[in-house]
Amino acid sequence: MATDCERPPDWAAAGCLDNFRQYRDITNREVERVRRNLNGLSDDDKASLIRKPEEQVKAMEEAVAATLQLVEKLETLLRKESQTAEKGARGSGVNIPVGTKPVQTLLQTLVREWAAEGLQERKACFDKLLGALDSHLTKAGRVLVPACSLGRLAFEVSCRGHSVEACESRLLQWFGMELLRQNGQAEVLRPQPFALNTCNRLKFSDNHRVTAMPDVTIEEGRLPRQHFGEFITLYDRSDAKESFDCLLTSYALDLSPNVFRFVRTAAHVVRPGGVWANFGPLAYDTDHDEAAGHGLELSWEDGLWRGCWLQSIVSHWHSPQKAREERNIR
Repeated sequence: MATDCERPPDWAAAGCLDNFRQYRDITNREVERVRRNLNGLSDDDKASLIRKPEEQVKAMEEAVAATLQLVEKLETLLRKESQTAEKGARGSGVNIPVGTKPVQTLLQTLVREWAAEGLQERKACFDKLLGALDSHLTKAGRVLVPACSLGRLAFEVSCRGHSVEACESRLLQWFGMELLRQNGQAEVLRPQPFALNTCNRLKFSDNHRVTAMPDVTIEEGRLPRQHFGEFITLYDRSDAKESFDCLLTSYALDLSPNVFRFVRTAAHVVRPGGVWANFGPLAYDTDHDEAAGHGLELSWEDGLWRGCWLQSIVSHWHSPQKAREERNIR
């Protein structure tokens, strides 16, 4: 079973700082690009704009500055973590994110999970998972949330009175959850995370809007501690066997490097009579982290594994206990 010491090694936190340095650089370049393009218009074209070029550039600069305040908090957290985390050998199965896309993905995931703006998107997923949990567990139980991202699903489960464990293998998501743990007052973070999204806007202000987060107060102890690492590594152990009443996975299956082992581990950790509720499998951000690459990519006919069992996991609610008995997968 996962232990309290499972945190990213010191060098991983230091490595992530480069992602934010690159993000700062690209924000400066994008502001200058917009300034150059607007100032390059003829006087007649400038006169046809709803807002003057200098007003548009100023709005973008202010939006970038608001988002960089959040980035600065993350950088401070990373520097502290790099100094206090356990020393670890480089290359120990930890992927450092590459480039700026993972940073933008982190910002968008913060909106999806922890802003009022993301409510409808997350409800489409979380309501089904929490509904399965509520219908199955009539009293407090032990719940595991693998690939927990920024922890909103685990938080909602904790608010229902259950004992929750969570794990996450993506570094920026792991540190993002730590940021929320340290900034739990409602709407204390006020970035404008879409500042660089200048394409496909309906209104001038679409990419300048303030997105306050978190949308609820995160009371101390309510956001479960997340273990760092892959679900299949942390929980495919003898001491984790049949130790949870419920397993909830949201866009988690294809984050695993081995979907077969993921399914086996799911069946391993859930107690007889327990439930695994899955929604997905396609992750929101799989293609945005070039360092992680892809896991095992199966065709649909390959996924029709052992009497269509994997197909059933992907498509329907399914009982892990029934899987153990009928498919003898473990």
